Amino acid sequence: MNFFFYILPVFIILSAPLYSQERVSAGVTAGYHYDAGNFSGKQNFDGTVQQNISAGAVFKLDFNFIFLRSGAEFSYPFIKGKYGGNIDTTEVYFVEVPLYAGLNLPIRNFGAFYMGAGGSYIFGSGDIKTSSGKVDISEQLFGYGFIAGIESEIHNSLSFIMEWGYVSAKSSPLAVFDPTDLYDDYYIDFTGHRIRAGFLYHFSSY
Repeated sequence: MNFFFYILPVFIILSAPLYSQERVSAGVTAGYHYDAGNFSGKQNFDGTVQQNISAGAVFKLDFNFIFLRSGAEFSYPFIKGKYGGNIDTTEVYFVEVPLYAGLNLPIRNFGAFYMGAGGSYIFGSGDIKTSSGKVDISEQLFGYGFIAGIESEIHNSLSFIMEWGYVSAKSSPLAVFDPTDLYDDYYIDFTGHRIRAGFLYHFSSY
């Protein structure tokens, strides 16, 4: 591990002539979120986890070896969650507005690898069907997270990107506690991994 911290500054200095540029980029992504609701880790869970697909817009600023990344992403449940106890199904939608900053690492004749940290503001909606009725969801909360991605240049003005992200964000309890249920009070847990792929258009590079 210490070797990594010694070699990283050398790598950056030697690569500077290859990646010394600033640019403004925007694009679109498609993504996937397994276990939206984060129920697979619950005790005695035996059901179908909710799986979401997403579509988003990306805005990225590169300042030589530093980047800022924002945008907006809509996440839709293409497979609803189905659980036991007093929770029947979940159908959770959310819009995620991220803001991340971090480090760009150039890859010769390819593009760059980038990684950073920050957070996302999340607007959640949908419903939970329980044994006693339906609970509507309307949540706004902030979560912290990490991001890592690869940007491969297709053309001077166009790149293909692949990203992994992790966000930790949990709402207050939404469903009434049932002593006979396997779970505690039900809350919407937006914590989890996100995988995205898409394209970036570079409006300026200087």
